[in-house]
Amino acid sequence: MPAKLTLFPPQGVAKSFIFREGRNHFTGRDPGSDLYLPDPRVSARHALFQWTGSAGGWNLVDLRSKNGTFVNGSRITEVPLQDGDWMSFGGLLGFFERLSDEAVEVFYAERAGRLEAAAAARLALVPHVDPRAALKAVLQSARDLLGAERGLLLLLDGAGGVHVAVGSGFARYEPLDQSFETGFGVLKKVLESRKPVAALDQKFHTAQGRRRSLEELGRGALACVPLSVPPWPRGALYVDVRKAGGAFTELDLEILSAFAEHAALVLAGASLPGPVRELAGSPAEAAELEERHVLTQIDRKISAWAARDLRARRLTPIG
Repeated sequence: MPAKLTLFPPQGVAKSFIFREGRNHFTGRDPGSDLYLPDPRVSARHALFQWTGSAGGWNLVDLRSKNGTFVNGSRITEVPLQDGDWMSFGGLLGFFERLSDEAVEVFYAERAGRLEAAAAARLALVPHVDPRAALKAVLQSARDLLGAERGLLLLLDGAGGVHVAVGSGFARYEPLDQSFETGFGVLKKVLESRKPVAALDQKFHTAQGRRRSLEELGRGALACVPLSVPPWPRGALYVDVRKAGGAFTELDLEILSAFAEHAALVLAGASLPGPVRELAGSPAEAAELEERHVLTQIDRKISAWAARDLRARRLTPIG
């Protein structure tokens, strides 16, 4: 019976691997592994997914790894795997599922379908000639395709600072509690490194493969990609989820990057007459004057950091 392993690194996207019956699969930090896991906690040859040929199908064998292999919270040497088992490779969490041949085909078909939907959504953005409307549409399309609760599109302004251009999914007077600290850290990292970043709630990763519900993964998942018109960054596109719903995947990050590219192209050919600032779905009047407005809170937090760090890096703003 085929199987699927989904890995959930705390700083990164969820990755899924399909195991076909009839062969073994080595996993580890060695690039030559069947499942390459570039995580410092993982040994070069960490574990083996062993095809047994029996009704159970798969055993997990630890290969004397330094940080151990755990299944449902217990350190193992060798154990038969059951559908729904959680495991840890030195701290890197994974979820094991048995699949039918039909489910494998559905997995690949759903991936292809999402890519087609993303391509169609980008084509639908073409008619927007007003840059404000285009940026708003980019953010909403990205949220829809990724199933994200909230989203932000940040831009470098004419003074070299970073400000929210469009926000979506935020309540107008939503307080920025501790849950946004991870998101703020990721936004800074993307603007500094100019590379995509995804992350999960770190609290989820305290137990070594303890059995849990998949729904727990949706708390605190976020993804952020840069908006770039080479060689300079123009901003960042950010989305998150705060409730049950699953981690963002490699495919999600690929789709988000495609929408960020579209936004960057809009900006490359646009002449913005003034600051772009809007909370989608909320009244726009007096937003700039509201100290408790969520975009004001985010702007204040980001601008303080940008004045200190970004300008020292001489990043070229829009304009």
